[in-house]
Amino acid sequence: MSRRAFTLIELLVVIAIVAVLIGLLLPAVQKVREAAARLKCQNNLKQIGLGLHGYESAHGRFPPGYRDTRPDSAPGPGWGWAVFLLPFVEQPALHARLDPHNTLPGGGSDTPAPTPDTLTALPVYRCPSDPGPATNANYDGHATANYRGVGWGRPKTAPGPKGLMITDLADPTGVLFRNSKVRVADVADGLSGTLFVTEVCLTEPRWGGVWAGATRKDGYGLWISGAFWAVDEGPFRLNGPDKWAACSPHPGGVGVLLGDGSARFVRDTVEPRVPADLATRAGGEVAAVE
Repeated sequence: MSRRAFTLIELLVVIAIVAVLIGLLLPAVQKVREAAARLKCQNNLKQIGLGLHGYESAHGRFPPGYRDTRPDSAPGPGWGWAVFLLPFVEQPALHARLDPHNTLPGGGSDTPAPTPDTLTALPVYRCPSDPGPATNANYDGHATANYRGVGWGRPKTAPGPKGLMITDLADPTGVLFRNSKVRVADVADGLSGTLFVTEVCLTEPRWGGVWAGATRKDGYGLWISGAFWAVDEGPFRLNGPDKWAACSPHPGGVGVLLGDGSARFVRDTVEPRVPADLATRAGGEVAAVE
């Protein structure tokens, strides 16, 4: 009895059909994965929002952008807002070990070295779409974070040895800045009209952030952008060209957290003045994102 078998041509045709089907399905699978990652990132922002309001309920104000007990004339590094939120994002033990209300990183040194605690990877502070490393070499190797507080809208800047630098440290117009004690009543523009947190990217040339806070002071200045930074209409606009600008690994825009706890995705097509207006807590602007 003769047996039917595939010819070489038939086998090649089947392989070609399978390859075409895979080629058609792969973009769809990638879109589903990105949609899931973006949803997880949005959920991270919402969890951060809940943490901020949990802290505000417990203390009567939002956490400081970072805490620094030194004189205003000689500021240095300190634990950031993300450290103060640890009990409200299911990390009470880590918060207790760091004790941010009573200590400074590195015992108050200008360049606190990483510790096992500041090397802890915290998924709530990482966007799943970002392929960046677990530690940030730009901030002395502390654990990375994709979310940064907003300390200014339209800051005064000047070129510096490490790039564009903010020059009005004493006049922050946002919510999360050095030793900030902003209350709900202080957000005169309204919680739904004020940016509290934005995404940042960890892949070069972007410098991303660290959840530990402001982690270095040296001859270049105070490295606060690991904790908070600015939004404007120029280089610091959302997805702007500066390495410290807010940006997102998701194409087409940047995820943000508003003061009312809502997470939004601000499209690149939005007028840059809109997020710049939203970055101030009491600028008197009328701004909103859909």
